[in-house]
Amino acid sequence: MRVTTNMAVSNLVRNLDRSYGRMVKFQQELSSGSRLNSLSDDPAAVERSLSLRTELRNMEQFQKNIDDGTGWLELSEANLSELETLFVEARGLAVQGASDTYDGQQRRAVADQIDQFLEHAVSLSESRYRGRYIFAGTQTNDPPYAAVRDQDGRILSLAPRGDNTGSIEREVSDGIIQQVNVPGGDVFEGSLNAFDVLIELRDALASNSVTEVRSSLTQLSDMRERISSVRGVIGARVNRMELTRNVLDRVSSEMTSILSEDEDVDLTATIVNLQQEQDVFQAALASGASIIPQSLMDFIG
Repeated sequence: MRVTTNMAVSNLVRNLDRSYGRMVKFQQELSSGSRLNSLSDDPAAVERSLSLRTELRNMEQFQKNIDDGTGWLELSEANLSELETLFVEARGLAVQGASDTYDGQQRRAVADQIDQFLEHAVSLSESRYRGRYIFAGTQTNDPPYAAVRDQDGRILSLAPRGDNTGSIEREVSDGIIQQVNVPGGDVFEGSLNAFDVLIELRDALASNSVTEVRSSLTQLSDMRERISSVRGVIGARVNRMELTRNVLDRVSSEMTSILSEDEDVDLTATIVNLQQEQDVFQAALASGASIIPQSLMDFIG
């Protein structure tokens, strides 16, 4: 078979194109840091990579949800811890006020202290996390309770502004939903109303009614136990979130490792391959120049 000049040129150009394409590929891998820059590079690996990246994005959102939910719950727990301490101290004052050694003036002084405790309890009920009222159920834009005050500014009663029993939830893992709020109704309302207990104690002390002050002791203890119980629920939720976070972190690390194996470029090997391909390309040019008329090589160039 006679090899014509056209055939030689065609073979040379074809070989140069292939070599140049490999050089471009190696350069692209070096610049991107990934060996998967198009579907044709490795279809199976690209499909696996896309799937893993979708899963990692989902996990990242779950972790953000956990961070938000944990922050909400931890602030709720901190406020309830303070509220529980408040009722412990209120009971201590009630014990003093129930003593026969106290007179009316001393009980009125204790009543003023209880009134300050009441104001602080209201303040705790209005705590906010990132601008949202944490004890307002799903109506997080408004304070959960409205106070009725007398002409001297003392609180006479408190009532919910709306339905503060709603549940706020976060998806912390695929299909796993976790409640992150404590509705105000679980703490401040119900058969034992935190505000009413303090109001009744304050008024009993102010009116020098020893019998009513003594009857408040049980309610104060029950209120403290109720708050402690809610704190236990919060602690259990936080623990579950932390366990879920640990699982997500471990799975995310494993997926990232698999993704790295599929995508990451072996820099040393790629640099060597690029250098070798450049040498091949230059050698092909030099070889072509020796067997093809110079005018044709100039034309190719």
